[in-house]
Amino acid sequence: MESTHQVVIIGAGPAGMQLSYFLNKAGVSHVVLERADIPGSFFATYPVHRKLISINKVHTGFDDKTKNLRWDWNSLLNDDDDFSFKDFDQSYYPSSDKLVEYMAQFATRYELPIQFNTHVDSITKANSQFVISCRSNKTYNANILVDATGIGELNVPNIDGIEHVIPYTEMSNDVSQFKNKRILILGKGNSAFETADSLMEVSANTHVISPKDFNFAWVSHYPGHLRSVNQGFLDTFFLKQQNAILNGTIASIKPTDQGKYLVDMIFSEDGEREINTYDHIVNCSGFKCNFDHYSADLKPDLCLMNKFPKLNHQWQSTNIDNLFFCGANMQCNDYKDSSTPFVHGIRHNAQTLAEILVNKLQNRTWQAKKIITEKTDLYDAISEQIRRATTIWFLFGNVYDVYALDTKNNFQFYESIPKLAFEHDELFQNFSGYTLEFSYKLPKDENEKPKFSTHGFLHPIIMKYQDGECINEIHMLEDIYSEWEDLDKLDNGIKEFIISGYFS
Repeated sequence: MESTHQVVIIGAGPAGMQLSYFLNKAGVSHVVLERADIPGSFFATYPVHRKLISINKVHTGFDDKTKNLRWDWNSLLNDDDDFSFKDFDQSYYPSSDKLVEYMAQFATRYELPIQFNTHVDSITKANSQFVISCRSNKTYNANILVDATGIGELNVPNIDGIEHVIPYTEMSNDVSQFKNKRILILGKGNSAFETADSLMEVSANTHVISPKDFNFAWVSHYPGHLRSVNQGFLDTFFLKQQNAILNGTIASIKPTDQGKYLVDMIFSEDGEREINTYDHIVNCSGFKCNFDHYSADLKPDLCLMNKFPKLNHQWQSTNIDNLFFCGANMQCNDYKDSSTPFVHGIRHNAQTLAEILVNKLQNRTWQAKKIITEKTDLYDAISEQIRRATTIWFLFGNVYDVYALDTKNNFQFYESIPKLAFEHDELFQNFSGYTLEFSYKLPKDENEKPKFSTHGFLHPIIMKYQDGECINEIHMLEDIYSEWEDLDKLDNGIKEFIISGYFS
């Protein structure tokens, strides 16, 4: 049985569903193929200990749904005021079970064309079309293929004896088998510390190890680095409560006749080598993409230690035409530099990708959202985005709002343009006008730097371009409320910077 569509999406997680929602709105013929019997099946298993690290701030002091998305990291974008994740869970760090429930209702409410229990076996190309063959003996043909399968495969380090390690995927909330045992955890990400926290009450010793030290999210601003909700284990280390955090590599893991494991470690700081004994070892070294379903001649090029597909500025594979990626597997373009791997980044990238796909199908370029003809209106329009926009907020430093000067001395407003698209698309070559972004970076002007925290808090930045060159930038002051409602107080010269600009 065969069916043909303009677009086929593989994966009905947050990325696949959000993209499908916007393609539905645009009237694009498409189908979503999902191997599980529910949408968002990844979250039915992970995180193992069932608490998300994505923030769910219900009480913000605002009734504006768009603005409230800045503190809602779990809702998918939609046009209904009465449907959001807060209706399913009120917890600040919510339950992953509730996210699964929410996504199931999202798929039903918006009648997304998802084919469940549809496992993709192989992907080939014939006559410039993708041919997706499934175990159900169904074949789907498409002009455009979008891989939204995410990073659901556990990363397995190349270590002699790794087969003796318990995968994170097999962990559970029942930790009784670890009682009074000595445990080694591979990795220093959130899954590693989440697991370490769960073992603190039962283990005799818990050690975590990876070659490099970990990063705190509150220092790096990347929400995938170690989060405060998973930092309980740090107290036990620094207070010398039989636990340890180690920087090093593992040469081998060898079982003993007594059912224990000898781990040969090489410490990063001094190259010293030491063999330590553990009762159990758990692999929490993260996840990666899986490309087994692509035929040998259709494998996408990879990057970032071969964990992710290599992409161009439109999230299209660099070596396979019309193969796009959506979701956590988009990370090639802004790795650990924004919120791309999380639902609150995925949803906005998916909306932009939908626009890219519609433009491609209709043979057009980016469409301006509005035309601004008065200089006071330009400042008001930029102020509105500073107060409410969420895409530039979450994808900080990697997405711009663009205000392009046209031949009639008006400004064309292009919303949420990816940084790489702005730099590469012909439409923005020789660009004159302004860009608006949120970023943590400090001003280049040494006289301006003292006005900002050296830690670098998120704040709006406006850049002025002339004939393709950035000729000036100005930073709006940081807001202790993180709301940017009182722009007159925070302005720092932006109003004058805009109004005295290009208009005659």
